[in-house]
Amino acid sequence: MNLGADDYLCKPLDSDDLLAAIRARLRRRRENTEATLRDAPGGPDFSSARPLESLGLTPREAEVLLWVAQGKTNADVATILGLREKTVKIHLGHIFEKLHVETRTAAALQATEALGARRVSR
Repeated sequence: MNLGADDYLCKPLDSDDLLAAIRARLRRRRENTEATLRDAPGGPDFSSARPLESLGLTPREAEVLLWVAQGKTNADVATILGLREKTVKIHLGHIFEKLHVETRTAAALQATEALGARRVSR
């Protein structure tokens, strides 16, 4: 463990223990990646959705895209913003149309570019 192992499991191994270890590892990696993106110099500034309105989005669409760009699922965004998941999907449809994209990944890329440009210009 001192040499960098992520986990240690003893045999015989229960499948539930293995799956729990894998989920924990993936969660830690996702959290580390999000922290790296959030704190990277010149990286996107996720503190406000307002710059995304310059892409032609309404304030609510900008909020939805802000969370999508951070890797949140539709269910996560709905919970965070106090919306129904169906409402999030409708907003995403409008976002895709306005940004001329077909996927959430393409929309998130445009958002991170817009948010990154904001941080660089400060």
